[in-house]
Amino acid sequence: MIETNPLIASAAYLLAIATAALLLRTVPAFSRQLDHSGESRFAGIDGLRGYLAFGVFVHHSIITWIFLRTGVIDFPPNNFYSQLGQGSVALFFMITGFLFWDRLLTHGRKHDWLAFAVSRLFRLYPLYLPLMLAVFVTVFYLQNWELKEPVGQIITQTLGWLTFDRPDVNGYHQTGMLISNVTWTLAYEVFFYLSLPLAGMLFIYRGGWVQTVLCLIGIYALYQVVGWEHSLKKHFLASFLGGIAAAYWIRKPHLLAWSKSPLAGIIALVALIIAFTAFKRAFALAPLLLLTVFFVIVASGNLLFGALRSRSIRWMGEISYSTYLLHGFVLWLMVQQLPQMLHLDAREAWIYLPLMALCSCLLIVISSLTYVYIEKPGIQSGKNTLYWLRQNKKARKALAEESAQQR
Repeated sequence: MIETNPLIASAAYLLAIATAALLLRTVPAFSRQLDHSGESRFAGIDGLRGYLAFGVFVHHSIITWIFLRTGVIDFPPNNFYSQLGQGSVALFFMITGFLFWDRLLTHGRKHDWLAFAVSRLFRLYPLYLPLMLAVFVTVFYLQNWELKEPVGQIITQTLGWLTFDRPDVNGYHQTGMLISNVTWTLAYEVFFYLSLPLAGMLFIYRGGWVQTVLCLIGIYALYQVVGWEHSLKKHFLASFLGGIAAAYWIRKPHLLAWSKSPLAGIIALVALIIAFTAFKRAFALAPLLLLTVFFVIVASGNLLFGALRSRSIRWMGEISYSTYLLHGFVLWLMVQQLPQMLHLDAREAWIYLPLMALCSCLLIVISSLTYVYIEKPGIQSGKNTLYWLRQNKKARKALAEESAQQR
């Protein structure tokens, strides 16, 4: 059966990696982009992102297959396919926790919070807004452009989507399923970003007891405000702690050196295999500890015997946000809408599997295009905006000083 056969995932990954390699070989713009980005300090994490984002696609492909045959939306019965989604998301949260806590530890009180805020805003929204527009247009198209709810309600729904919630649009049942409801993780990312300054003051900058109490109150208030709309769960937030632990681990030279050894690579892979096969849920103590062991070793620079080093995997890491954000919509179009147009029954394995294979390749192509032509310009716009804000600040400061001198 498809939902229990690991060879399906293997074939999908091979197709994706081959597509990425072909694109890098035939499209100079993609190859130049990869060469320009170079190999970062955390090259292993860059490669890991590619595996994780595509793993979530495979996870949702299996869920979609089960839904088409049974009408039920649930986790796959197979631990591996279940963890391809949950475990990948947990590791994504660890990556976020690691990268930004590492910056806090590195820069201390000199951390540039304005640059942080602007970069996050221009990292999340340039791709998300076109996807959101596509969802709204699709809903109204499916409903023959009829307004089924008051305009005020549509505006409220729009605001909900702008904050990464997924309310039904214009009465269309389970609108979020058009994109496999992937935006729920962005709410956790945003909560982490918002709470980071307070957490930094609490654990790194360390003031008196008054500051400690105020920071704790602030974090709790943020949890309530963000959770009011998104129902944040504490065991999901615990994933970020694995990344934070890694940020401290890499600061110990002897631990860092050991983590790059072949033995550490073997331990990391064994921990990952156990987490992905022995547990159906990722967000529990035992699997999270196993995933943390795996992640700490990767964050330390272990490339897992070259599995995280190849150009195609690094490219899949570069385009991972596009892959993650867009795969649900691509999947919905290709395996739920296209078969209806062609009068095919996607509940048949001989039809579904070729469609899934096509999705695997098409997703890499689309993600590559959106990364180069939407994500990268968005990131550059963030840098331009930051420069403009700072130039304006300098101009206002100079004007104020000149006025003070004149008085």
